[in-house]
Amino acid sequence: MSVNWDEVGQEAATLLSGYLKTRTVNPPGNERLAADYLMALLQAKGFEGTLWEPSSGRANLTARLKGEASRGGIILLHHMDVVAAEPERWTVDPFGGEIRDGFVWGRGALDMKGAGIMHLLAMDLLRREGLPLSRDVILLAVSDEEVDSSQGTSWLLREKSEILQAEYVWDEGGFGLDGMFGPGVVFTVAVAEKGCLWLRLVVEGEPGHGGVPQAGNPVELLVAALERLRRHRWPPILHPVVRDMLQQVSTTMPAPKNWLLRNLDRQPVWHMARGALVGQPALKAMLQTTVSITGLKGGVKENVIPERAEATLDVRLLPGQEEEPFLAELKRVLREPCLRIGVIQHPAPGTVTPYAGDAMYEALRSVCPRIVPGSRVAPLLTVGTTDSSHFRAHGFKTYGLYPAVIPPEELGRFHGIDERISVANLALGTRLVYEVLRQVCTR
Repeated sequence: MSVNWDEVGQEAATLLSGYLKTRTVNPPGNERLAADYLMALLQAKGFEGTLWEPSSGRANLTARLKGEASRGGIILLHHMDVVAAEPERWTVDPFGGEIRDGFVWGRGALDMKGAGIMHLLAMDLLRREGLPLSRDVILLAVSDEEVDSSQGTSWLLREKSEILQAEYVWDEGGFGLDGMFGPGVVFTVAVAEKGCLWLRLVVEGEPGHGGVPQAGNPVELLVAALERLRRHRWPPILHPVVRDMLQQVSTTMPAPKNWLLRNLDRQPVWHMARGALVGQPALKAMLQTTVSITGLKGGVKENVIPERAEATLDVRLLPGQEEEPFLAELKRVLREPCLRIGVIQHPAPGTVTPYAGDAMYEALRSVCPRIVPGSRVAPLLTVGTTDSSHFRAHGFKTYGLYPAVIPPEELGRFHGIDERISVANLALGTRLVYEVLRQVCTR
């Protein structure tokens, strides 16, 4: 089938513009607005969609392109909720869906309504082509990814698992990164995530008058413990996914970097290179446990020593790292007998999608260089948290790739100011999804 990809890009831009106008900032979400918009688009293209509502105003949507089901299906997943935006800091209305200068602007363009439009159009192209499919292709738009997924993915996996029978899930996680690993484009495909462990540290003591300093001030004890934590250096660990990623991107690097990155699994090379690697923030987060102090609270009045002080920590564990041994090590680092550690959120199991030789991963490795000549595909360990972690924990082969080529300066718009995606990227991403589906579903 001959496809005019410029026209596809223009259609995608128009559809995304309308999609971005649905205000689905979470909290509160109100994703039903976005689901109704998608439902109308699907029906106009001849698809039958189904809404699933865990609570009022919160909706999830599915639509299916049927295959003969001789092989497991593919879920095209995106979330409809978005993070907040401060209009006064934006060049455009963050919910205006403005098309300008070759871009579609608005909150959710990258995270991740743009991907939803690409999924929908790619699925429609596959339907129009009329080839016999060996797999079902399932469009899945969910609520609540930006908070805790309790109204979206987690709810669906618990309450409606029968509609999610598939082998693969295509979610967010990586990008086509232009110039980040040397010259050229590297499509990073997320196959694993760090575990997200949120903690509350509490120190309690006797209150007193601020004019009479005394030992055991909870604020002072907590601050001292946090300073010990700040100074602690968690050891770098070369996870197999990160090793494979660095080996893939080494081909874009000059000597001797390329040799070093190819040989990191040799202990002498690893000891030589790890200092430079952890000196780069993005790589550091992939190579070691990270602990961020994200909140502090203590005190009721300027002249009162409080009886309680607390802090919150955002901990990200590498896949395979267990919660209990980490907590034991954290207690040793904090070295404060009066301090209690409470868990706010436990991490999901650190599951890795097996990618070597897998049909979906190999399709990405085949299609990406064909569409973007000279590009490479590399596995990625993501340091953030997405709905992929829930699917991997339930045994789905889950890959994360926002199908677009993004230069480093554009990545700052993700959750940032003036979020946008180019019309050219919408055409590229739709083509990439379509070509991968065509390869994986028609063999």
